[in-house]
Amino acid sequence: MTVYSSRDIRNLFLAFFRNRGHEVLPSASLIPQDPTLLLTIAGMVPFKPIFLGQVKPSFRRVCTVQKCVRVSDLEKVGYTPRHHTFFEMLGNFSFGDYFKKEACQWAWEFLTEELCLPVERLSVSVHEKDEEAFRIWRDIVGLPEEKIVFLGDEDNFWASGPVGPCGYCSEIYYDTGKERGCGKETCRPGCDCDRFLEVWNLVFMEFDRQSDGTLRELPSKNIDTGMGLERISAVVQKVESNFETDLFLPLIRSLEGLSGVPYEKEKPVFRLVADHSRAVAFLIADGVYPANEGRGYVLRRLIRRAHRFGKRIGLVKPFLHELAFRVVELMGDVYPELRRNETTIAQVVFQEEKRFEDTLALGFARLEELLEEARAKNARTISGREIFKLYDTYGLPLDFTQEVLREEGFSFSQEEFEEEMERQRTRARKAQEERFSGLKGQKREEELFSGFRSTFVGYDRLSAESVLLALSDGNELIPEASQGAEVLFVLDVTPFYAEKGGQEWDTGWFVTPSGTVEVLQVSGPSAALSVHRGIVREGRVKVGERGKALVNEKRRRGLETHHTVTHLLHRALREVLGEQVKQAGSFVGEESLRFDFTHFAPLSDEELEAVERRVNEKIAEDLPVYVSFSSLEEAQKRGVVALFGEKYEFPVRIVRVGDYTAELCGGTHLRRTSEALAFVILSESSIGAGIRRIEAVAGWRALEMLRASRKVLQGVRGLLNVEEAHLLRTLEELLEENRNLRKFLARERKERILRELQERLEKMPQGSLLFAHLFEDGLDLELLREVADVLRGALSRGAIALGTAEGEKVKGIIAGVGLGGGTNLGAFLREVSRTIGGGGGGKPHFAQFGGIPRSRWGEFLKYLEEFLKAHEAGHGP
Repeated sequence: MTVYSSRDIRNLFLAFFRNRGHEVLPSASLIPQDPTLLLTIAGMVPFKPIFLGQVKPSFRRVCTVQKCVRVSDLEKVGYTPRHHTFFEMLGNFSFGDYFKKEACQWAWEFLTEELCLPVERLSVSVHEKDEEAFRIWRDIVGLPEEKIVFLGDEDNFWASGPVGPCGYCSEIYYDTGKERGCGKETCRPGCDCDRFLEVWNLVFMEFDRQSDGTLRELPSKNIDTGMGLERISAVVQKVESNFETDLFLPLIRSLEGLSGVPYEKEKPVFRLVADHSRAVAFLIADGVYPANEGRGYVLRRLIRRAHRFGKRIGLVKPFLHELAFRVVELMGDVYPELRRNETTIAQVVFQEEKRFEDTLALGFARLEELLEEARAKNARTISGREIFKLYDTYGLPLDFTQEVLREEGFSFSQEEFEEEMERQRTRARKAQEERFSGLKGQKREEELFSGFRSTFVGYDRLSAESVLLALSDGNELIPEASQGAEVLFVLDVTPFYAEKGGQEWDTGWFVTPSGTVEVLQVSGPSAALSVHRGIVREGRVKVGERGKALVNEKRRRGLETHHTVTHLLHRALREVLGEQVKQAGSFVGEESLRFDFTHFAPLSDEELEAVERRVNEKIAEDLPVYVSFSSLEEAQKRGVVALFGEKYEFPVRIVRVGDYTAELCGGTHLRRTSEALAFVILSESSIGAGIRRIEAVAGWRALEMLRASRKVLQGVRGLLNVEEAHLLRTLEELLEENRNLRKFLARERKERILRELQERLEKMPQGSLLFAHLFEDGLDLELLREVADVLRGALSRGAIALGTAEGEKVKGIIAGVGLGGGTNLGAFLREVSRTIGGGGGGKPHFAQFGGIPRSRWGEFLKYLEEFLKAHEAGHGP
């Protein structure tokens, strides 16, 4: 058996199927177009719309090496030879072209003739009802019957869901040897042991499952195959684990160098970190950034998990970014997006690791507080709710917390923890339902108006003669609707732009001889359907009537202005900050725009000014905006910007602004940039790790804002009676004078308060343990702390309690002096708050409280005095 590298296997596979008429397509993004999926989890995901009959294929035969990420078996990664988060799936696909015979023949030919796998080690499985596949393997490929195994639905049937396209599968197995088997006489392909390794799955998509469960033959039958590169590499390279292949071993060797620990000593750790480093690099390269939900949470979890496991081999400081460079070095030639985003990948990983270190520090500090509180109560059990808070709020991994508790001789309530975890799952499910509510609404609209189509003509005109094709009250189709009714409707021809690509929808009117509908919203549940939502304002409207559709021109112009300027802004940001900047989201409205992009630091005033100036220069240049069409592949070759996660039709629509920028875009735009008039940045902020947001306005809104700013400036000039050139310096001088005056007044106030309290403290009765004072004028806690620190010097033993009233509540601090070792003011506050209200906590000799009812201040001091006396007498509270 010839030993090939993983690179050889990729190239051999693609060349083999190219020679058999397949179009070689690049890997799709890990961010799928399918809104029901977080990530691309299989080679067929990019072709799902074709398999479901939603999109016509551009090619009848294609082959790919598709990058995939799965986290469904995350806990197994590193502990088994073949579980991964990131993997590459080799696949050949037929869309209504060849079928079972060719798929089986070519798969066998590739494995035995190209990769030279020994025939005696290969066997296949077919579905127990698939006699056709059985005959192909036996009679055409030439396998002996004993090498063909029949299996049931669980192993050899594929379905896209409860209804829709589905079909039988046939799997090819490699026999790794009896020594790796279970030893049973019944051991064969499909057994749970490690002997028979499935290397290639051939899916024959031939049925359409109906709602009653019956299978109807599809008029156009498809082939979908998948062979994991990691697995077939292990077979070809004659190693027992995928992690010993050339895909992982260089990363493992790098980890050995970083840690000084040999791989053989901590195999699961090395495997997990190497695996996660690949997934992390590829996710970031495709535009995923750490977040607290969705695919961003997957990335955050992988980075933190790898970082945490790295600690087990002595990697206590951020290290994963160094491994990311190695991933780019190893795979950047095959996947150029890694090289293009090398700096971004390293920066994101390093920042997230640092953030996790800070999180761990905060979480560990809180854990120490919990242990201290438990020791003070002579308890050995920590609340499960508190442990969950460490996990959920502080990000402290549960296994880390459990390890510390065991070392300290503590336990926690697992039942309470699970209760909190279930509440979180419920919240997550609710958020997920809300996330997909819009999607479900569009699906409902698509089902409601099934069979109807509408043609969009709004790129060129703002009105159209249209026929009312269908009308609905939201639940069912209706023939007509009267004044005041809220309706959904479909026109045969529509000038109304449906919300998509970040651009809001058009509004306007649909006027017929018998009535008028005000159009309030437009959605596009599918490429061929626009659904208008509105209210019948006059008369009545009927299905089949012809009328005039009129777009609100003022709103459309605002949308076009902000959309065109968004393209200019995107390009300007890349020029000023670097080509690593990527769009991470956008909103195009009538009144303003919002643009989210990848960057790792706040923009300086100079950078913001440069971006704003560059956009305005392009507006002033009066550049033409024009549209062309191309294939997606050709457009990307020419450097046209495509956004990951966006769904593009064929051919793709390219919006060019002069020679300055070109993007794939389905939105509406100005004819020339000068129509945008002006551009003003309103704000720049962070919305997540490595994601910045710019909010801005253009057009008449920008001019209005500039006029308003000018008016304010003139007002300030008039108040200060200075020339505009001296205005900034005068304001700075006034502010500095104000700051100095405030500092002086604060110092005077503090000194006055100290004099008054020190006089009182000197008169405190001998043996008294508590000095207390309530301020009625709302002092800040920082001042109270400073005063307490000074007063402590005049007290040999006892406590100082200072409070400040805020309406009906009191907040403040307690500072102890010379108290016994068993005295814990923080614990006292937590205990007394259960009786009188409010809350608080802190350290044994310094604590902070808040929310105590003003009416119970005296009672609070009484409890505190009794607490101090009890400890002074050597008794517990």
